[in-house]
Order: sequence, then structure tokens, then C-alpha cells
Amino acid sequence: MLNLITIINEQIRPKIIEGQGPDCPDSMKNMNIRKFRLPIAYLDESKIHKLSETVSTDLELINSSNKALYEYLFKPSHHYASDLLVEWNKQYTTDVDFLNDSQMVLKNMNQYRNKITSLSKHQINCSLFKEIWSDTKENEEFYLKYGYIDWDMLKYLNQSPSFLEAITIANILSPIASLLIPILLLVFPFIILRMQDVPIDFNTYFDVLKTIAQHHFIGKAISSFSDLSPDKLIYLLVTFGLYLLQLYQNINQCRNFYDNMAKVNTYLCEMKEYVKHSIHSMETFMELNKDARTYNPFFEELSNNLFALRSMYSEFENIQPFEISIYKFSEMGYLLKCYYEIHDNKFYEDALLYSCGFAGYVDNLRGVFENIESGHTHFAQYSDEINCNIEEQYYPPLLNDGPIKNDCTLKKNIIISSPNAGGKTTMIKTTTLNILFTQQIGCGFYKNCTIKPYTHIHSYLNIPDTSGRDSLFQAESRRCKEIIDIIGASDQNTTRHFCIFDELYSGTNPLEATKSAYAFLVYLSKFENVNFMLTTHYVSICKRLKKSESIQNYKMDVLQDDDGTIQYTYKMKRGISRIQGAVKILQQMNYPEEIIECIKNYK
Repeated sequence: MLNLITIINEQIRPKIIEGQGPDCPDSMKNMNIRKFRLPIAYLDESKIHKLSETVSTDLELINSSNKALYEYLFKPSHHYASDLLVEWNKQYTTDVDFLNDSQMVLKNMNQYRNKITSLSKHQINCSLFKEIWSDTKENEEFYLKYGYIDWDMLKYLNQSPSFLEAITIANILSPIASLLIPILLLVFPFIILRMQDVPIDFNTYFDVLKTIAQHHFIGKAISSFSDLSPDKLIYLLVTFGLYLLQLYQNINQCRNFYDNMAKVNTYLCEMKEYVKHSIHSMETFMELNKDARTYNPFFEELSNNLFALRSMYSEFENIQPFEISIYKFSEMGYLLKCYYEIHDNKFYEDALLYSCGFAGYVDNLRGVFENIESGHTHFAQYSDEINCNIEEQYYPPLLNDGPIKNDCTLKKNIIISSPNAGGKTTMIKTTTLNILFTQQIGCGFYKNCTIKPYTHIHSYLNIPDTSGRDSLFQAESRRCKEIIDIIGASDQNTTRHFCIFDELYSGTNPLEATKSAYAFLVYLSKFENVNFMLTTHYVSICKRLKKSESIQNYKMDVLQDDDGTIQYTYKMKRGISRIQGAVKILQQMNYPEEIIECIKNYK
């Protein structure tokens, strides 16, 4: 039976290899969770704001030489949770109702965790799930391996447990049939003769048997006993060898089929537990957060996929672990039918992909909640009057290193000065990160935060010195022009912009850099819907803007001993830093003393 199916499948196999068949679309070649969308993605488009790739790169949200910044917030514990970080990297919102609902969802995570623990002991095994997905969705030998019909006219038979049970029986009994056929050939003629009441003795039966068996290798072997010439002996050995080879192939085929059935059963049991866990997770999440009205569009999509998972579980519910028994043998056809459903049923496919994304989302919320529990993050408050006021904020990568915490109030725009390595760039990155997290999930790495949400976040960090079209100064100027173009084109009554600039116009000489930066900041400060933070080494810029009504000077406080040794406090205070720390850094890097003395004596 399986050999016939193999022959039929081979005739249409090229269609699958060439990608013409519908069962393994290119979109599924690499399993992903793109069927799932975060709740924020269901909001009105006017309240969703795209996170620019520039900001994401500058803040190292996803791609980092060490650990991505999102990992400190979400603490992903499995692949699905890690894979979902790219979805968080797409947008933030100004919808305060949604952000308040998100805070409520986070507060309910403790109840969710306790209830799920009591309902399901299943631990998500991403590697095994992806292994199942690969076997059912990406395996070009799927039909041949499991004996399914790959002929479009007859594919419906793959959903028939009775037909698949017949295939199972045929595959398991094929070695026994191969072994019994020669014996039946010996016995069958004698039975026929006896049924015809023909008196027969052994000699007569033997003569008749030799005549009938002339075309069978056993018969030829028997007939050769009276005259075993070399050629007949060779023929006998070759024929007997072919018989053993056929018997071996049938036994091996049966063994492979048995192994495949055991694997199918194991995979289905894993899938059953996973689907059951997903159902409990989705039901519990919706029940606990039913009052989060801004989540209703998300819950609607969640309910649709929950329905599909319930349908799937109803088919898998009675499947038990593999064992050698008559019951399990009789269940093989149904197991094959269920496994084919995973391969072929688009309804189930979409629901499974969605469930992976949801598992990642819930795990992300768990990570945020653990940060809240441990006091690393706190909830924000939203205001229509206060621009942004953050208390005791810190940089997430320093979480376990006793981080220095700083306040940041954007009643005025901020310029931060300090020597190298004083922490000024870290300060503006920290503020930007916390604003972003606050407008995505409702909390951040601070003690308190009150904010009027921003519609735009701009970043001027890590400007590339392109050796092609632009010089460094041209690249810096281009980035600044892009920012002011966006600000100028937006409605000042409905948009709010937050910008960070690190060492503005450092790609040119200090005099022109100072002039350019000063003119740029004066221009930018005229926009009442814009808040910005700037780091600089140029004291002259700070002095020129000292009396500005819209810009406040801050410094990263640094202590300097009589011998010139610098002690960084990493605390932000009002004022202008006049400490020059470059020489000390060169000394720490063991520059030749001749260079150091030359710098000190330079007039």
C-alpha cells in the first residue's frame, strides 16, 4: 500500500519542490509569530506614532554589542518573548486611556501568574514546538514520510481515519506478508487438490508442486536439489539473497513507520498540552482585564484565535502518550489524521502562530511586572500641563550595579556640560528610554514620572562619518535638517516633540561648531511644542544661552583633586562644567609623558 502511495506521490513531487503546491507556502518557510499584533497596534492610527529606526539604533533597543535595552525591561525567558521585541520596537502612543489600561494589565499580572500556575503545569518548549513546525510545515518529504496521499484528487483521504488506519495496518503487516507468501505457495496447491477430492500422496504432491513453482524462486530451489550444478547454485544463492533483501527492506520500512508513529504521537501530545495551556492563558488574561476598554479590539482578535485553538484541542483532547497496545494500534489512523490537520489546516496554522506571539507577549508583561515587584520600575502619571518631570531615573544596564539616580525636569530645555566620560550622553539616553517606555507600557526605570505624551521622538547620536557622499559635518547637518523639517511641517497645536542632541556639530572646528549650534538651538527653542536635551563640551555655547528663558544649563558634577585627579559623581546639577578632563584620560591610557607635558604647557 505504501509503495503504491509513494509511486503516486513521486509523479507529482516536482510541483511541491518548485513551490507550486499550496501546502507549504514561502511565508511559512521560517516559522515566525507575525500573526500576532501587540494591543497598541489596534489603537486609532492618529494615536499611534512610529518609532524611527534612527532612535531605535541610537538607543540600542534591539541591536546592541552587549544586551539589547528592551531585554532589561521585558526580561524575555524564551524565544517567543525574544522574537516579539521587534514588535515593541515599532511604535509608541499618546493614548493616555490605553496607557492607564496597560498599567492595570500589569497590576493584574500577579493574579494571572497565580491562576495560570494552578491551571496548567505545562512549560513552553520553544525548541520542540519549532521542531514540530519544521516537520509539518517545512518538510518537503512530509507526504512520503508519513504515507499521505499527495494527489489533489485524493487528498481528502488524508482526513479519513479509516483510510489512514488501513495504511497503518498495511505497513505494519507487510514484513509478515513477505515472510508468509513462500509458505502459502507451498501449501495452497495441496489445499486445492484436497478440496477437489483428488487422492494424493506426498510424491504426487511434490511433483505437482515442482510444476507449479517453476516461476518462484523457492520452487526452483527445491527442483535444483536433484542436480545442483554451479550455475543453479549461484542462481539459488542470488534468488535467496534477493528474498532476504526484500524481507529486510520490509522490516526496515515497518520499523521506520513505527518510529514515525511514535514521534507523531509524542508531537501530538506536546501540541495538545501547548494548546491547552494557550487556551487557559488567553481565557485568564481576558477575564482579568475585561475592564480595559481600549484593549477590546485586541480581545476581539484574541477571541477569534481562541475559538480556533478550542476546536483544535477538541480533536487532540483524548490523545494519550505512546505505548504498545491494541488500543494505540487502532488509534493510529486518527493520529495521522490529526497530524495532517496541523500540516494542512490554515485555520489552525494561523491560530498556532498567533498563540506563539501571545505567549511571548505575556512573558514580556511578566518581565515588566517582575521589575515592578522588585522596585526597579514604577508607573507614570499623565498630565495635560506638565511637560515631563522624572524623579530618580537611571540607565537600565546599570540595574544591578548600584546606579546613580538623577532627576530630570523639562520645564525648560536642557544643555548638559561635563568632561569626557562624565555621564552626560548616558543621561540623555536614559531620559529618552524612559519617555519611550512610559509611552509604550506605562512605566519606566524611575521612582516617579509625570508626562504629557510626545508625538515625536528625535535622536542625534552616533552620526556616521560616511566616506562617500557626506563628511561628518554634512551628515550631522543633514540629521539636524531632517529634524527641523519634521518639526516645521507638523501642527504645533496637536504635536509634541522630544529631541536629544549629543555634541552638536562636532564634525567641524570649535568656532563654527559653536556658532552653528547656538543658532540651531535658538531657532529650535522658539517652538513651544518642542523639548530638547543637548550635551556639549563647548563652554561658550553654555555661556551664550545662560540668560535664555527657555534653556537651562546643567552639568554632570565632577570632583577634581589638587593633582588633577577626576572623580565622577554622575549626578546632574545646575550650572556649567568648566573642568577639562581630556589630559587625565590620556594619562590613564598611558600616553607618553612628553605628549602630556606638551599639552599642559600649550598656551
